[in-house]
Amino acid sequence: MNAPFETPVFHLYAVCASLVVVLLFALAFYTAAFRGKVKTFVNPEDKALDKEGVISDMEHSAVQRAKRAHLNLLESAVPFFVVGLLYAATNPSLGVAQALFGTFVAARVLHAIFYLLAKQPFRTLSFVVGSGVVLAMTEEVLRAAL
Repeated sequence: MNAPFETPVFHLYAVCASLVVVLLFALAFYTAAFRGKVKTFVNPEDKALDKEGVISDMEHSAVQRAKRAHLNLLESAVPFFVVGLLYAATNPSLGVAQALFGTFVAARVLHAIFYLLAKQPFRTLSFVVGSGVVLAMTEEVLRAAL
């Protein structure tokens, strides 16, 4: 393996990126479970799995909320995966990387919880914190590249 991939910062990135993937799947499973609980489906083949379910042009509002939380996480996760990997390759301080990666993961977990519970302004604040982390790492990657 190349030297950047053998550093403690890269190992930290790998753990944090994996936690974000777990959160993505948790939201996907939550969405599916809630869809089954409310027994309202937009796809006929899904209703075939639950004879008591009904077909609807629109999904239940709680299912829509879970899907929006999932999509919002996905929109933040992709930049984190890319920029976080590039940031880890810049050989940053382990302490700073711990603060940035840990803050991003915590902010995204809290954002998902706040989104599902419809809690403002906490949802927005956690989104801003997570986005700020990615932007801070982006700045450092650009400094290293330029």
